[in-house]
Amino acid sequence: MEDQWIISQYNSDWKAEFQRIGSHLRRSLGELAIRIDHIGSTSVVGMDAKPIIDIQVSVIDFDDVSVYKTKIEQVGFVLREMNPDKTKKYFREMPGARRTHVHVRRAGSFGEQMTLLFRDYLRTHPADAIRYAREKHRLMSMYKNERPKYVEGKGPMVWNILQKAHRWSQEIGWRPGKTDV
Repeated sequence: MEDQWIISQYNSDWKAEFQRIGSHLRRSLGELAIRIDHIGSTSVVGMDAKPIIDIQVSVIDFDDVSVYKTKIEQVGFVLREMNPDKTKKYFREMPGARRTHVHVRRAGSFGEQMTLLFRDYLRTHPADAIRYAREKHRLMSMYKNERPKYVEGKGPMVWNILQKAHRWSQEIGWRPGKTDV
């Protein structure tokens, strides 16, 4: 399996890979999933990214994990109980499988909406997507062996883009479009 702790040039296969996994999740979750969306840098056409597919699953009954846990596990993902972010449930691939992150969030929550806004803003503002990708390249060159520092280093850029995205959302009356699958 390829090293996925790198920043790769955009790969059009990422969209197809999301569609494949997202379709399996949709079949398993059915109506439980209000939305299933491709998020993160691999969802922005043309943007360099770590080759890890991020998927956001939006559910109404977020707190009762038993409602959706088994259905996501049937697709090949494992719940990571030690997730410090209490606004999402975090699933990862089975050992040996392609690196994929599944983030389950409450439909309509701040975290769900912010993630979709960030993605949509970068999809429509290529200069900021390029600027963000350059920052990720820079941070990866500095912190290749220090993942927490790499992640922390992205913070200022992410917040800068979110401020722009917030203004943009007000200007256009942004709302999330239809679910990806």
